Amino acid sequence: MKADIQTVNAQFSARMQKLLGESDYKRYLAALGEPPERIARKNPLKSVSDELIYSELGGYPMLPASAKPGKGALHAAGAYYVQEPAAAAVSRMIIPFVPERANVLDMCAAPGGKTTALAAARPDCRVLANEIVFSRAKILLSNIERMGLRNCTVTSLRPDEISRRGENLFDAVIADVPCSGEGMLRKTEFGSADLSDECVLACAARSQKILDECDKCLRPGGVLLFSTCTFNLEENENRVFALMNEKGYEPIEPTKRPADSRSGFNLPQAVRFFPQDGGGEGHFACLLKKPDGIAPASKRQKSEKRNSNNKRVAAALDLCQKITLERFNPQRVILLGDGCEYISEDYPYYAFPALRRGMRMADFVNERAVPHHHFAAAANAELALFSPDYAPDSPQIAAYLSGNEFDCNQKDGFRILKVASIPLGFIKISDGAAKNKYPKGLRVF
Repeated sequence: MKADIQTVNAQFSARMQKLLGESDYKRYLAALGEPPERIARKNPLKSVSDELIYSELGGYPMLPASAKPGKGALHAAGAYYVQEPAAAAVSRMIIPFVPERANVLDMCAAPGGKTTALAAARPDCRVLANEIVFSRAKILLSNIERMGLRNCTVTSLRPDEISRRGENLFDAVIADVPCSGEGMLRKTEFGSADLSDECVLACAARSQKILDECDKCLRPGGVLLFSTCTFNLEENENRVFALMNEKGYEPIEPTKRPADSRSGFNLPQAVRFFPQDGGGEGHFACLLKKPDGIAPASKRQKSEKRNSNNKRVAAALDLCQKITLERFNPQRVILLGDGCEYISEDYPYYAFPALRRGMRMADFVNERAVPHHHFAAAANAELALFSPDYAPDSPQIAAYLSGNEFDCNQKDGFRILKVASIPLGFIKISDGAAKNKYPKGLRVF
């Protein structure tokens, strides 16, 4: 722990003693002296052995303190996502309750742990991942790209704007709401104002407003995952009770209770994590079902005007055919900005201004198509044409991650570079040299 919490904030200390009782509170204080925990969650869309991930990180799934995943080739290729254990466990809770081909909203999605867990496990679903803070929305988008997800739309809108455009549109909603963050004390040093009673009440009021908008988005009979990374009752159980009493929601027992978790206070269906139990940092989560009923018809989603014969779309599809054997439906290619994107079948989110709709295929320089990194990350590795493949510790991969060229005896043109047989990014081969097309912002120097 970076500070003695009893001296940092007496109000928080008193809340925790009342919540836990004296003996458990002492165990909690002792646990704050331990380092925070992290795990690697494997991406089911990328086939990599546990042994290779272990070799890159020095441990798997639990990471040693010395692990630096941001510098690893398999991390760059989206083979795994790093989370603290409690957050990873909560991310999986809603997946069994999501129907096939569902519309799913993650209202407060950055940096992307819950979005990527669900979207990777359920590629049949159409996920709208929203983050109101634009800088964090860009981080969310970067993680979606890295994990090779094709089924995510990324927005940066207020919750009330989401509900106005998407009333009754979603079969499932994730609301990992902003909170006072009491559960992150092993990771962050707080000043007294951050843990005050006033802060808790303000956060609870904000959470309730977000949940009200989530309720408008969720169709009758749909499922809501509500979660926080804080401990107090006001931001957790009391918000659930408000949904139950005011809107008729029913809490749902998880199909499998996460290891090292506790039940909620007077709410046995809820899940709580405390650091003294060995399950990671602090977290609260509860699954809830919205009452069944007849919903007003969802607002018709205006189809985006597109032309499959557009010269730019044709140029992008022609380029793709030179890179992969996979074939793409021209009717699912849309123009967005100075590029084109490949959307889900029966795409439902045209009404939402978006940073990304599905998979970015290409950017355009005049009428010439240039493949986008997202296209490489989301590629089917087995269908990639003339695609060089190197070990994670090879000099070629080290050169690529650093932004350098390297020798490569493959057919000229844009090629998908693979590491351990999974896509990493684009190179452009010319006369035996692989020119580096790895985005500059991702490079490891």
